[in-house]
Amino acid sequence: MTAVKKHVNWEFAESVLSEVLPGSTAYHPDRIPGIPLEGWKPFDLEGRDPDVVEDDFLTYCGDLEGPLIVVNSTSFDEDQGPFFVDASRLTDFVKTFHDCVRDYFMYADVFVVSPVTGWVVVVQDDGYIVRVRGTAVWGNGA
Repeated sequence: MTAVKKHVNWEFAESVLSEVLPGSTAYHPDRIPGIPLEGWKPFDLEGRDPDVVEDDFLTYCGDLEGPLIVVNSTSFDEDQGPFFVDASRLTDFVKTFHDCVRDYFMYADVFVVSPVTGWVVVVQDDGYIVRVRGTAVWGNGA
């Protein structure tokens, strides 16, 4: 059996996620404990203009600070992995993703971890979004 090759940054990204939200084992909604069921809000990815979806998503990320770990469907491609983006550049990253990387940024599940603030934003591709407060582990928030 051949092992699935993971990008070199996955171990680091997963360890930061587990520090911010203890017990988390992967960038998958079912592997992140502590997300309250009532915290999920409807978030239509398919029935709206892609720019509107991105803008709506970015409002959930507006108060994030410092370096962010960003994971979307493209991150799971062997040649990509998790992305590291400063919060001040997140809008540019999202809006130019299809030109700079490939694919539409909001194509499926999306995760943004802010180790400085302890906030984690999760979008499920079946049409839900949640913000979860974890532990600030870096910088001013730690």
